Formats: sequence, C-alpha cells, structure tokens
Amino acid sequence: MNVDVEHPGSGTMSQPEEDPEGENPPVGRPVVDRAAAFATVSPAVPRKFVYWALAGVAVLGLGGLAVEHLLSSAGLNPEPTTAHAATTTTLAPIRAPLAAGRTEELSASLRAFMGLTTLRAIPAPQYTLIDQAGQPYSLVDRSGKAIVLTFFNGSCNDICPVMAAEIRQADVDLGPASENVEFVTVNTDPSALAVSSLAAAQAQSELGALPNWHIVTGPLATMNGVWKSYGIAITVVPHTRVEAHNDAIYFIDPQGRERYQSTPFANESRTGIYSLSSADITRWGSGIATYANRSATQ
Repeated sequence: MNVDVEHPGSGTMSQPEEDPEGENPPVGRPVVDRAAAFATVSPAVPRKFVYWALAGVAVLGLGGLAVEHLLSSAGLNPEPTTAHAATTTTLAPIRAPLAAGRTEELSASLRAFMGLTTLRAIPAPQYTLIDQAGQPYSLVDRSGKAIVLTFFNGSCNDICPVMAAEIRQADVDLGPASENVEFVTVNTDPSALAVSSLAAAQAQSELGALPNWHIVTGPLATMNGVWKSYGIAITVVPHTRVEAHNDAIYFIDPQGRERYQSTPFANESRTGIYSLSSADITRWGSGIATYANRSATQ
C-alpha cells in the first residue's frame, strides 16, 4: 500500500475537511456559546444615579422656564405674532362747532320733557276750599270737567311766573275745548291764607283774566292736609318768613281720578332769577293742553 507522506517544508498542507452539519467548527476560530451570551445581563445602574439624573432634568426644565419668562418680561424674547383679520372702524363725522352766541336745543319726547307720569286712575284727594271770589270750591267735583292742579302763591317769584305763562299758553292751545278744563292753583303760603291775600297771586300771574282759572285757600289745618295729600312740601325760613315748596302738576279727569302728574322746571340765573325760553314755554303750554284734553275725554 502506498502512503503519501507530507514532509515539512514541502510547501503543501492538507486542508481539514469541512463539517457539513456545522458541529465541528474550523480550527483556529473561537467557540462562542450564543445561549450563554444572550443570558448574560449587564450590571444594574445604581438607583441614586437615576434619582440624581431625574432631579437634574427637572432643575434644567424649571430653569429654562424661568429664563424664558425673564427674557419675555424684558422684551428680549418676542412672541410669534399671529395674523389677525383686518377690521374697519368707521368714525362718526365731527360736527362743526356752533357759532359764538348760538345755542342748540336738545330734542326729547313730550312726556320726557314734561317729566310726565301716568297715574293709576285712583280717586284724587277731595277737599273743599275757598276761591278768590270767596266761594266754596271743590277740588275734584267739577260737574264733568277736567282739572289741571298747580301749586304756588302771590309772593312766589321763582318758578311760579313761568308756570303761570305756561297755563296761559295752554288755555290758548285748548281753544273751544277750554270749556271742559279748569285750571286750579292751590295757595302754598302758610303765612298768607286769607282770601284777600290771593289778589297778589292774581295780579302777578296774570291769570285772573281767565274765566276757567281759580286759586284756592283755606284754614292752615285744611291746607296742610291738601299739601301732604299731593306731595307738596312747604318750608318757611323763620327770620325772613320766606316760603319755599316743590312743584307738581296733576291732571284729574271729570270723574275725579288722577290721570297724570308732571314736574315743571325753570332755569335759574346767577342772580336768582328763574326763566324759561319762549320755545320751552310754548311746548309746555302745548303739553298741558294735550294731557288736559286727554283727561277730559277719559
């Protein structure tokens, strides 16, 4: 039998046969146990390290927010702008100023101008007083006529002359319908309740020429009841005997029921003189006539 023997140094070397099943790895390569390698677990991270890392992240986050807020407050960190829809503003036209010496009247409804209030149609307080002719006069029992009730006296020199002018205008505006309306003025001077003292009011007011105007008075106890019933407050300055009172106009229908109440007014000058423009007096007269006629037909 012939055997081939490979001598050292001959330059040839027989190669090991490969294992087709892979059970015998080639010589010279390290053997790796894969199951053992996958089973190997890296050493655990210390818990203190994890806590310190989380604390550091939190501190950095809070510090960043604080720095951003500081920069924003200082205007060094402008916020991104958002596009807004375009808006259009329409300005009211500027009115030209009035010429020197001119005034402008403000318009208002007649009710607002007169301070008119519609009442509940309750019976008006009934009193029998004495008129300027010395005759008994009932405030509400006027045989089917409406009553326009006012309050002033002969010595009144504030709003009373203005009210008298408005009553005269109302009588003109009523025309033939004035036969169904009576204007009644209640004396408001506690120190001048005699019938003879009513002459001053007739002269000053210029109402004495109206056949449907009456001014009435009576004893102090009775007059005090009238004033209170209609909400008229009377004050008298002791050392000067100057009387003052509030003002009201009542409209009473032919059945003796209160229908309307208004609040007259006037403008006071620096010298204490009360007045009202002719246009306002005309409007007041028209308003009194309107609601007097309306009361007469209710």
